[in-house]
Amino acid sequence: MNTTPQEIRRIFDEYDKILLTVHVSPDGDAIGTLLALYEWLQRQGKTVVAVIDDTIDDTFSFLQGAAEIKKPDAVTVDASWLTVVLDATAKSRTGAVETLMQGKVLNLDHHISNEHFADWEYIRTDHAAAGEVLTSLFQSWRTEITPTMATALYLAIATDCGFFKFGNTTGHTLRTAAALVDAGALPNVISEHLDACPWQKIRALSEVLNKVELLGGKRIACIAFTPELLQYTGEHTGGYIDYARNISGVDVAFTVKYERPEETRVSLRSKTVDVNAIAAVFGGGGHVRAAGCTIFASLAAAKKMIAAEIMKAL
Repeated sequence: MNTTPQEIRRIFDEYDKILLTVHVSPDGDAIGTLLALYEWLQRQGKTVVAVIDDTIDDTFSFLQGAAEIKKPDAVTVDASWLTVVLDATAKSRTGAVETLMQGKVLNLDHHISNEHFADWEYIRTDHAAAGEVLTSLFQSWRTEITPTMATALYLAIATDCGFFKFGNTTGHTLRTAAALVDAGALPNVISEHLDACPWQKIRALSEVLNKVELLGGKRIACIAFTPELLQYTGEHTGGYIDYARNISGVDVAFTVKYERPEETRVSLRSKTVDVNAIAAVFGGGGHVRAAGCTIFASLAAAKKMIAAEIMKAL
């Protein structure tokens, strides 16, 4: 049931114990939004637990509260807890956290592919990021946004719109980011943390770039994260797709990442093609220009399946 900012505030006032979660493979938008709401709820005197069924990139470790995020097996809740699902389109996107959702569920999201699974939802597809959605809520409530909350929210928004370069950037997005800077976010400090690259990642980048393949008359770029390549990159591979997307003449870039022998995670980015529609074929989704899915097939088979769907769209 879609609801209003005022109703969401009433829901938060009603519950004393709140579980926060986001999608697996959490990106900057998911982490930043989660930590901003986590701090705000703590400041309201709530008992709050933040849980993610995945590892978190060290890039985000500078954010306040990042060290307090738990894994599902370390959390015990009951039906008296409200679960807030941020930046996720379905319960299944939260992995094992789904089993912890015993009470009511509130979903705050911005994806057009949302499956409308929650008891209450606030979905703003006109916003570039979940961080923009949450900031808008805070502004409507006229509540304080602390410098640490502003930092987390600015990171959330900036990373989900390519630091204001992607087509989902609107005037509202820019005004929201400006308000967060006024509240204490420091764009230069955030960028320094995100851009800091240890030697291991530089070495990994050279290995990844050697694995880029061009398909479909060089209009498609693909990176296959095999177990061998993952030995260089580690589990966090999200940033590499932008190198493939930025190749001149490429319209669609995608990555396939080995999870298990018959499970492959896919990420898609495009300049003109609706990749949300492509991801939807395999039960995934996201945005028109950025989407993802999981295919229960081998890495090689998943790569062929995704490439074939992209070719239909070109």
